[in-house]
Parts: sequence; structure tokens; C-alpha cells
Amino acid sequence: MSVVEGHHRKSGFVARHFRHQLNDDCGGESIPHLRMKSIAYSKLVAEYPEASIAVEESIGTRRADILVTFPAPQQPLGQGIAVEVQHKNNSKDLFATDQDYYEEGYSVLWLSKQHYSDYDVTIDHIQPVWPNALPQLRGYDGLSWPASESTPSLEMDVPLPPDYLEEHRSSLREAFERGQRQRSNRSWTTHQHIWLSKPHQPTNRSLQFVEAPAGGFHLKLSKGKKGERPDFVHVPLNEGDLDSLENVHTVITAALEEDQTKGEWQDLAVRWPKAYDAPVTAWLKVVSTPDNSYLLELGKKDKSGQPDDVKTAFNPSEGFESRLRDFFQDIEPYLAEG
Repeated sequence: MSVVEGHHRKSGFVARHFRHQLNDDCGGESIPHLRMKSIAYSKLVAEYPEASIAVEESIGTRRADILVTFPAPQQPLGQGIAVEVQHKNNSKDLFATDQDYYEEGYSVLWLSKQHYSDYDVTIDHIQPVWPNALPQLRGYDGLSWPASESTPSLEMDVPLPPDYLEEHRSSLREAFERGQRQRSNRSWTTHQHIWLSKPHQPTNRSLQFVEAPAGGFHLKLSKGKKGERPDFVHVPLNEGDLDSLENVHTVITAALEEDQTKGEWQDLAVRWPKAYDAPVTAWLKVVSTPDNSYLLELGKKDKSGQPDDVKTAFNPSEGFESRLRDFFQDIEPYLAEG
């Protein structure tokens, strides 16, 4: 450490204080972030004793918080593991960061507060470079048109044996009814609803749990002025997403108690209703604005990486936490039955 004498800046006076002598390597990181990196570094050294492990190591156009490099490439982790430790105020594009590391032949490990317990950290969720490094092709990229010669259509009537019909009676009936629903003109059905705006406000904002006309449940975030078509996004949900929705209300309400920095945008919390390595990925995020207001963001990306999201301001009123808890608890039976 070295002593910095009191001095004046444009923004005011800076009192006498201590700072690291290797200040360039500190980067203004917070104590919790440095602690998280230290625990992760120790765990990785113990797990990969033969590897070269460095802190704040550059790789390609990125600078990894921790970089694990193997003596020789390993299947399926490749050259090593690029570790990103997230605390607060992290605005990295997760998808772009992943791809940059994959292109260098490295797997990726994201760590956040939920992975830590006292002086230990879970590292069993590494995203392997293979097959994630495969480029995504669009349409007929790399192929000559036509991709294949057309073949004549063939129609054949195949009678189903009575034994088959009897054994699959219930599933066939379900398929028939689903087809009937798809052909109907039913509108979307709202099963659960929580207002994010007050009645007298000109813009209506809400979080909803809805059912599509053809069947299937969705999480919906909507905003719009009264009498106008609102902006909204639908995120498909199914029984497999129940675990990711657990305790969403506690994550959001805890984010509202986080310290805010005036004049800056902050990502206070993020949950993934659909994991970001799934075919359709989705996120629910709480953001602090420069004037210390709050935004709720619901977004998704499809296989092609096409994003679709809605951000809306909201002001948590009295009883908001209990209404939010009831909202997510009440949608669980629908998904479990589906």
C-alpha cells in the first residue's frame, strides 16, 4: 500500500487515503468481487493442479478474471477455462463473451453470488467449448442451391390396427383436441396478473401469466398507453422451467434493497427462466436507472440469436413483495399439470 496525500479534484476535495501500489492491476474492483475471485482461484488450483492458472489474463480481445490453461487440450474443455466472476454493475453481453472465448478454444465458467458458500464455490457448471464453438449456419449458408433434388410426393393409406388404436386412445384424443384448439379463434387467456403501475398513471404496466390460443403457457411483460397497442414480450414456459422460477420473488425484492449509485445504470439482479445455453433463452432482470428508479426487463433469444425484450419502469408499492410471491406460486400448478 502507498499513501495518497489530500488533494483537490474538479469534483471536490479528496482526503488522505491508502491505495495499492500496483493500482493498474486493481481496476477499482470492490472487496466482495476480489474475495470471490480469490476463492475461485484457490478452488481451481486445487481442481486443476497441472494447469497454468492466472488472474486478469488476456485472451484474444477479452480479459478473463481467471484463466485456466491446460498443458495440452482436453476433451471437451479444449485449451482451458475462461472464468468470469460477476458481482454488481456487470454489463457484459454474456452471449458475445461466450463466443469470443469459444473462438480461442476455451470453455467458459460464469460465477455469481449464488454459486458461493462461505469459502467454497461450485464450479460444476462449466460450458464446454465443444460443441458450443460450432458456428451457427443460417438457411443454406455454405450449400449450393438446391440443397437436394426434389423427389416426387408419395401418398399411401395405412390402416391402423385396432390394438394400436386401443393402446393409444388417450394420446390420440389429446392430439385431436390440440389440433382443434389450434384451428380455433380463441384469444389469449390471462391466468395470473400483477400490476406494475398505478390506476391513475397514463401508461399501463403489468406482468402476466397467459395461455396461448393453441395451448401452452407464457410469461408476459407488457407496457402501453391506454387506448394504444402495448409493447410486450412472451416467454414460453413448461414444467421443466419450475426450478428456474423458484424464489424469483425473493431475488427481485432483494434487488430492491441493494445500494444504488446515483447517475449510473446498474443491473441489480437477473434470473434465467430459460438457461442462456438453451435453444430459447430468456431472462428477467431488475435494473436501477441513473435517477435511482427501477426497470423490470423480460427478454428472450431464439436459436438464431434474435433478441426480443421489453423494459418497463415500476415503483414497488406497499405489499408488492407478497403480491409478487403469490404470482409466482400461483403459476406453478398450471406448469405442473401441463
